[in-house]
Amino acid sequence: MATAMMSAIDAESRISTCSERPELSHPDTACRPQRVLVVDDHELVQAGLRALLARESWVTMCLGASSAEMAVEVARRAMPQLILVSMSVRGQSGLDLCRELLARMPHVRVVLMSSEGRVSTSLAQAHGAVGFIRKGMPAAAIVTAVKRVAEGEKVFPKAMSELDDVVALSKREMDVLQHLVSGLSNPEVAARLHLSRHTVKQHTSTVYRKLGVKNRAQAASRAQALGLVA
Repeated sequence: MATAMMSAIDAESRISTCSERPELSHPDTACRPQRVLVVDDHELVQAGLRALLARESWVTMCLGASSAEMAVEVARRAMPQLILVSMSVRGQSGLDLCRELLARMPHVRVVLMSSEGRVSTSLAQAHGAVGFIRKGMPAAAIVTAVKRVAEGEKVFPKAMSELDDVVALSKREMDVLQHLVSGLSNPEVAARLHLSRHTVKQHTSTVYRKLGVKNRAQAASRAQALGLVA
């Protein structure tokens, strides 16, 4: 497995190392050279984003990963400065992967991506993300947003602030939600998290209220739409 991943990284490096765009009369000096990793399990989306970013003069290498496990391995070997992570990636939710990557590499800047669902700015930042982009945005807008992050800014669409009060789940509420979505009963969640049943019931009620749902099935559907769970 490790050998295959290393070969993939070497191949990606040869293919993805980019040069300056010919139409630029002056080199882009506002942004330091960056190694970028795109994590998305949709092959065409990943290829499209990598091709788009590889044209930028400040991107020195653009690698790809299609699963959480591969993302961690590629990041460990290539040490990218910037990582784009899909909200739903094979093996893990985008939020959890964001947190794991930052725990391993505190220096990295992570941008979350989604094609449909959205996540509140406060929740994304609580997991360490410094940006959020929608895959359906115009290509130029995506490049601009990613470049701003590479320059040190935090980039979240203004519309996302409207979701903050609704989906600003705490860490404990997220834990309860993930267990509920996986099919555990309240007593089972209480045992798993070492909480009382009453506390779990309170957290469950709060999660339902914040998601605007009435039962587990609706909570699971809403959480998946927002990219809170894989």
